[in-house]
Parts: sequence; structure tokens; C-alpha cells
Amino acid sequence: MIAWRFYVNNLQRLVSYRAEFWIGFLGTLVSQIGVAYFLWKAIYQARGVESLRGYTFGGIMLYYLLVPLVERVGHAQEMTGFSGEIYDGGLSRYLLYPVSYFRIKYAGNLAQATVYLVQLVLILVAYGFAFGMPSGFSPLSILQGLAALGASLTLCFFLSAALEMVAFWADNVWSLWILVRMTISLLGGGMIPLAFFPGWARAALAWLPFGSLIDFPIRCLLGKMGCGEWMMGLAVAFAWAGAFGAATAVLWRRGLKSYAGVGI
Repeated sequence: MIAWRFYVNNLQRLVSYRAEFWIGFLGTLVSQIGVAYFLWKAIYQARGVESLRGYTFGGIMLYYLLVPLVERVGHAQEMTGFSGEIYDGGLSRYLLYPVSYFRIKYAGNLAQATVYLVQLVLILVAYGFAFGMPSGFSPLSILQGLAALGASLTLCFFLSAALEMVAFWADNVWSLWILVRMTISLLGGGMIPLAFFPGWARAALAWLPFGSLIDFPIRCLLGKMGCGEWMMGLAVAFAWAGAFGAATAVLWRRGLKSYAGVGI
């Protein structure tokens, strides 16, 4: 199966550069946790409380530890490479393969997500030995978290694909993705947990795709998600993935009509 071979080849390539893989991750992790520690330490001390919106100080630190881990799994490749291959004509070779272009690309994303998932597991195990896991952490929360991460990966893939299809007509889609990426970080729980948003904002965001990419998987892993809320979260994530997938299919068919295959 061609897609499976792409998955295996990408997996082998990724594990070949282990030092670069861990150095890049740890640098991001230390800087993010450092900022969060001093910020939230001051907030908890100023309030004089042990818990805010269901998070203890230790819980909020674990949340911020999980943010870059979940982002790396769910957003395996923030941009799938569609736009670059449209610009340089590299897309042409994929059109000759007897398998869907998007299936090949999804296999590559899945390979990266697999490596990042191992990273997430190792960090969580180390955290558990050092500090102990939160009370809500359980085999059920792990299963819920894995399903949420799968939904996040699929949603992010089709969201990115839909944006990159614009490359058939525009010279640069990177700035568009940066805008979307910042929106995801703000409204998806990357900067601040959605539990700290006003009630009306949380109600609105529950129906939008952003929270499905960061906050939803983290709350599942922390055991803060009831089965009903979890099923609703999955339904919202896959509904948006389907919507972006449909938009991608339309843009793909129309874009191929104007694709010259010689790069720009």
C-alpha cells in the first residue's frame, strides 16, 4: 500500500534526527513553561487561592506543559506542503501516483504525529514519576485524549489543506496561515485555558473549531471531560473537519484546472 510506505518512510526519516528533534522541542518547552510559571504564580498569590476555575497551580502548570506537546501531535505539520509543491511544480509527480494525493499527505502527517505522541507519553511518564498525576487522570482519560488528538490531527490537516489550496491563485499563503495560527492559539486555549474565558465566550467557542485543536485534547487527558461532553467535542471536531475537507475538494478540482505544473 503506497500510503503505508509513505508513512513508514516518513517515520524512519524523523527518527533519524533525534538530537534535533529533542533540542528544538525542549527549547520551546522551557521558554513556554518559564513564562507561564512566573505569570500564574503571581496571579495565584495575588488572589490568595489554591484553585482557579478548577485548576490548582500545579494543574495549570501541567496544562501549559501539555500545550506544546498536544500542538505537536495535533498540528503535526502546520502547513502540509501543498502550497510549496504548487509553487515549484512538485505537485505534478503526485498526480501520477495510483493513490490519492491527500492520502499520501495525511500519511506523512500521521508519521509525524506518531513520533510526537511518543514524545508526549515520555514527558507525561517523567512528570508522573516526579510530581504524580492529577486525580482525574485514568485509563478512560487516556482513551478520550487519544481520540481527541486524532480528531485534532484530522481537523488541522483539512484546515491547513483548505488554506493552502489558495496557492493555486495566490503567490503567498504563509501570512494567511500565520493569522489562522494566532487565532487558534488565542481562541483554542494555547495562550490561556478556555475555562478562564467568560461563560458566553465558552458557549460560542464550543461550536467553533479552535478549541478542538488544543484545549479539548488537554482537558480529555487531564480527566476534566465527561463522556457526554467528550462525544459532543468529537462530533464538533469531525464536523468541522468534514466541512474543511469538502472545501478542500472543491478548491482542489478548480485549482487543478489552472495548474500549469511548471512552478512560478
